Amino acid sequence: MIYIFDLDHTVIDSSHRQLTRADGSLDLDHWIENCTREKIYQDKLLPLARLMRSAYAQGHQVIVCTARVLSVWDHAFLADNNLKAHAILSRPMGCADADSVLKENLLFDYFQGVPLARWTREAVFYDDNQGVLEMAEKLGIRARDAVQLNNGFGAKA
Repeated sequence: MIYIFDLDHTVIDSSHRQLTRADGSLDLDHWIENCTREKIYQDKLLPLARLMRSAYAQGHQVIVCTARVLSVWDHAFLADNNLKAHAILSRPMGCADADSVLKENLLFDYFQGVPLARWTREAVFYDDNQGVLEMAEKLGIRARDAVQLNNGFGAKA
């Protein structure tokens, strides 16, 4: 199996660092200002973090696919919380692609040379973004709504 996990609102609750604009979009400048070591280490783990750890421990391929631009502190937080992955795919600095477009491109780059049907039939994608879930399903990847799953496990939004 291939387990693909988003980070924010999927395995990590970083909502204390987010500010949403009136149109519903993320205030990216505010997000970047709050990507400090101190703020990142105030993030909390969500129930799906246990699934991520378990999948890795059982020998499944685990991939992080996030729309974040990751800093050294993000990587340190993942390591300190035993959130291991075989690959971490993230937004390049300066990239403004929509999350679904970004993540599709990141996955195609990662699986370059592997036939689409071969890797997608073994994959399941956990994400909170409906556009990303729709993209995954369009590619033939089983898509799981992280918000619903975390809420089912008793996570507080």
